[in-house]
Amino acid sequence: MTDLILMLVLERQEKTAIGILIVVTLVCLAGTLLLDGMGKEQFSKEYNPGMADGTLVRFEGVIGSLHVAAGGSVMLEVSGVSVFIPISAGTIPDIREGNAVRMTGTIQRWKGKEEILIEDVADIQIIS
Repeated sequence: MTDLILMLVLERQEKTAIGILIVVTLVCLAGTLLLDGMGKEQFSKEYNPGMADGTLVRFEGVIGSLHVAAGGSVMLEVSGVSVFIPISAGTIPDIREGNAVRMTGTIQRWKGKEEILIEDVADIQIIS
């Protein structure tokens, strides 16, 4: 029994290590909450054709055409730029041809054509 009690008593270095782990965890949590509250747009670049795949961009334009695929994904043409919104992004807001929109997404190429991938419908704002 005495051996068990001695095993449960932490040494000074172990207490220090646990304290450091707790502080690091709290700092990481606070950083995550702060960055999440700032939103993606703060870290995005203004869209320009020819940007590298994976670049986070913001883009503003007018919807020229809208096509809903059989699986529920949506393809848009916004001021001449292709935009893809997969069904996994969530319920798409009520957008129509002629609406002005502001979006944040990631550059990708599909079948050799550049498009902006919208991963979350929260990244789409209807301006008018």
